[in-house]
Amino acid sequence: MDDELYRQMREAFAQPRCLYEKAIQYGYFSCQHAHKLSLGEREGIHCHAADAYQHCEQFYTQTLNQSGFALGEARLSVHLTFNKAMKVQIGGLQGAAKLCSDCEAGAVAGHTISPDIAGCLAQLRQDYGGLERLAYSEIMPFIQQFSLRRERRSRK
Repeated sequence: MDDELYRQMREAFAQPRCLYEKAIQYGYFSCQHAHKLSLGEREGIHCHAADAYQHCEQFYTQTLNQSGFALGEARLSVHLTFNKAMKVQIGGLQGAAKLCSDCEAGAVAGHTISPDIAGCLAQLRQDYGGLERLAYSEIMPFIQQFSLRRERRSRK
């Protein structure tokens, strides 16, 4: 399937594309409103709840606007590189999960439980009175430190 046809088919769905699609696909987070969609050999994720999508969009926009310094740029471009986009998405959500005591990941019977994005953002909205009131200064270190690459052990 060529890229243009794939893009057209994805846009034909009524539900919007998940803003945190890669965070879910990589297994860092889960979401109660995420719906997997397979087109050919590709897999995408769409959001089934309009209100939850708006909260995710608000959090992502706020995180992106605040993260220029954490990413080492005075002014962020419209299109981020893959690595910087992952830092904003996953690092931002990790920071949000640390702010929310109910959202932290845990382990049950040897399986890691990923925090629920929609539940975490809903809890933060309730705790802080809105996502715009979050302590983004506490989230920025998570964005700055996040890396998809794991550190190698030094050889002796």
